[in-house]
Amino acid sequence: MYQCNSRVRYSETDELGNIRLTALVNYLQDCSTFHSMDAGLPISRLKEMHRTWLLSYWDIYIDRMPRLGEQILIGTSPYGFRGVLASRNFWIRTESGEDLLRADSVWFCFDTERRRPVKAPEEMILPFGVQENLLKLPVSSRKIDVPADLIAAEPVLIQPHHIDSNHHVNNAQYIEIADEALTSAVKGSKRFTSGRVRVEYRTAAVLGDTMIPLYGSTADGQGVIVSLQNPGGEVYCNVEFR
Repeated sequence: MYQCNSRVRYSETDELGNIRLTALVNYLQDCSTFHSMDAGLPISRLKEMHRTWLLSYWDIYIDRMPRLGEQILIGTSPYGFRGVLASRNFWIRTESGEDLLRADSVWFCFDTERRRPVKAPEEMILPFGVQENLLKLPVSSRKIDVPADLIAAEPVLIQPHHIDSNHHVNNAQYIEIADEALTSAVKGSKRFTSGRVRVEYRTAAVLGDTMIPLYGSTADGQGVIVSLQNPGGEVYCNVEFR
């Protein structure tokens, strides 16, 4: 288990003083990165090993958005190392212990030289010590069922600010693009502030790619799915908001 403290910054909030969804997910990514660094596995070491962890799936439960100036505790616990895969819990809480966010995630170890998933070596597992599934969130399918009838929103050209150190679109940016596409395309729609977000990552988008957001209702009518695709119909990422 690993935890770090922070305070919600003005630059991270929207017009209502709530943290933006992208900034919230960035806290989770930063927490796992700090955990790896403090465990002796910084990005520079992983580059020497020609290895990295790539995110395959998010299942995020948001009770409420942290607000401007609020002190928060961000935590993570890796568990379930199996072959190429590993899982991680994440949480964000207030100083008094109120749960703001709980999340589970699935990652895969990737060989950056041979460009393929590989079994994680012990050096990438043992430094984390005891590995526990602390949150025990409900098990969910990593596959998001996309409705047959989808409506296309405005295409998005991938810009430098979308790209991270792996030279493809950052995990949080896919969620931001999906959220923005819905807000712009659906009359009366507002930015996501609470509920559940599931994200299925398929193919990495890179600088200069054109991403087309297509959206439609879930089968039970309780949510909306945004499928981010290239012009040929290949899926980069599917995002479900509930």
